Amino acid sequence: MPFLLTAQAPETVERYNDAVAAAKQKDHKSAIKIYSEVIEMDPLYATAYLSKGSSYMKLKDYPSAVKNFSKCLKLEPENGKAHYYAGYCLMQMEKNEDAIKSFTRALKYDPSLTKSYYYRAKIQMQAKNYDKAIADFQDAITKDEPSEKTYYNLGVCYLKKDDKDLAKQSFKLALKQKEDFSAALGELTKLAYKADDFSEAIVMAERLQAVAPDNSKAPYYKAMSLMKTDQLEAAYAAFDEVLAVDKKNRYALTNKASISLRQKNYEAAVADYTALLAAHPEKKHYYNRALSQMRLEAWDKALSDLTEVIKQDGDYAEAFYNRSNVQLQLGDKDKACMDMQQAAKLGYTKATEYLLATCGS
Repeated sequence: MPFLLTAQAPETVERYNDAVAAAKQKDHKSAIKIYSEVIEMDPLYATAYLSKGSSYMKLKDYPSAVKNFSKCLKLEPENGKAHYYAGYCLMQMEKNEDAIKSFTRALKYDPSLTKSYYYRAKIQMQAKNYDKAIADFQDAITKDEPSEKTYYNLGVCYLKKDDKDLAKQSFKLALKQKEDFSAALGELTKLAYKADDFSEAIVMAERLQAVAPDNSKAPYYKAMSLMKTDQLEAAYAAFDEVLAVDKKNRYALTNKASISLRQKNYEAAVADYTALLAAHPEKKHYYNRALSQMRLEAWDKALSDLTEVIKQDGDYAEAFYNRSNVQLQLGDKDKACMDMQQAAKLGYTKATEYLLATCGS
């Protein structure tokens, strides 16, 4: 049986207004206390439950908020705002199925509560129900005031569906709402790079850098795009920009060293591989530094690096071969021949030819 609702007494309304005034001053604890007094005066005052729930919501006490919205709905089952606020609180409590039901009821009883589409879409997106999320984001765009976040999340859903064209379109629309929206700029930069549109990737990366200077992805994609178009000096400088944000970034350190090696700037390569090894002491980096040391005829240093490579990987045939050459330069033919024999055992063809020519076997 539905409750028989009556008009509130003047003193009840007056006390309710006191609570509203406290809430407007953001004194929600006092407001809750006064709303409780109002409800004690009139237990059928649905709006008091709604407002009390709203104050609990402002304090992020979502379970208490939901209890009050539920009491409001027992009195007014078709109160759209109560369903909407309950949905929001349930979403914060990660009770997503119940939240979806509440947002659906909110729209049924009050179609003007269009923010429900956005929140319902976010829940569907989290649950990987991308088709449903896309439909709700589209409704949020057409029926609500679209925000950059709505377009951005729609774009992410399209990406999950592998529809890159619609994703790109959505991210661009997000930028129309907010031209410095870094999340959309980041996705557009990545999409351009993956599509081999390196000129566009550079432009978008620079825009992203301008609004998010602490974002290491922006200079990274710019640097990689510059590398792909053989603009090596500019790429090298861009990788330095990455390292200014993330000093141990593996890709920036590796690519800087690689560029120095490609440009045959062996002194720079040694410095770059030294920086790389400080953060990532891996055999391939020791090996490449050794090659640079060999080019500089720094034989002792090359020997040390190649020995470290072999220590990490005793089957590294090229390391034995190159260490043999270094040993020869240092005048130790016996050790050179031993290393070359090991390289030959590991199947390195050049080592066999070398043994015949230099070691007589």
